[in-house]
Amino acid sequence: MPSKQNNNKKFPLISIVMACYRGEKFVEEQIHSHLNQDYPHLEFIYLDDASTDATWTILQTLAQLDPRINIFQNEKNLGYVGSFEKAIQLAQGEWIALSDQDDIWEKQKISRLFHAIGSHSLIYADSQLIDKQGNELPQRMSDLKNQIPYSSPLMYTFGAWAPGHSMLFQKSILTHAFPFPRFVSHDYYIGFVATCYQGSTYLPEILVQYRQHDQNAIGANLKKAPKHYVTRKQRDLRIQQRVQLLAELCPAEKAIEKQVLRNLAHDFSSTSLLSRIRRTYLVMKYRDVMLAYKKKGAIAKWLYPFKLLFTIY
Repeated sequence: MPSKQNNNKKFPLISIVMACYRGEKFVEEQIHSHLNQDYPHLEFIYLDDASTDATWTILQTLAQLDPRINIFQNEKNLGYVGSFEKAIQLAQGEWIALSDQDDIWEKQKISRLFHAIGSHSLIYADSQLIDKQGNELPQRMSDLKNQIPYSSPLMYTFGAWAPGHSMLFQKSILTHAFPFPRFVSHDYYIGFVATCYQGSTYLPEILVQYRQHDQNAIGANLKKAPKHYVTRKQRDLRIQQRVQLLAELCPAEKAIEKQVLRNLAHDFSSTSLLSRIRRTYLVMKYRDVMLAYKKKGAIAKWLYPFKLLFTIY
């Protein structure tokens, strides 16, 4: 019979990390799908973001059922990015899987991701959309955007489609990634960091039932992340900040990509005709990489850069 030490080498500790806020309707069903995972070495980090409903009481009750469950509560509301940042730092596992509070996981989710990740820093899978009653909707996540491996930092220039609720990643990639910026989503940020290391891969299997309802922090049917701006000027500032962040985070070893992102950040911050022409040329040159996740044909990808003569997104 193999020793526990050898078993732990074969199955390293994976932390399932979930930030909760007013999740009393669905969180118990989600936690039971965590506890039902067939991967043998798990811990559960559940952080309540100062909920005003029964979420914390539910977490306290369920924590008594399984010693692997660790629960924490914020004294004041930090928001979903701040809460995930805090919860991730509380995790002890070598690997981390993020969880929304309102989904349902397939029993083999963690084991399938772990065995398929190979040498990559991150892996994610497909998801089936369901309604608030748990009935399947006629769409998968892969129907909305291209779900693909991410091998170049340039693939994050105009967004990405590697959702946090279906991720598994090496905790070590975040060693120098704190604090999380607040003007992008935590999963976008983590995905980019992973791409800068050993890249992200994709498993084309449905491993999550992804619930859609009117209280989603980020729903699948939203084409863009939640707006953090009111005016066009604020929107442009957010985009400039995001591209500047990518340029700063991109490691020096990826010299070409880093220089492209630096140039794009510079030209996004200017309204001069020369800057408009340069950014249009850059995106035209790298359009297949930068627009890889969008469901655009060759002609649409060719036309897309020309709008940068008039706008930055």
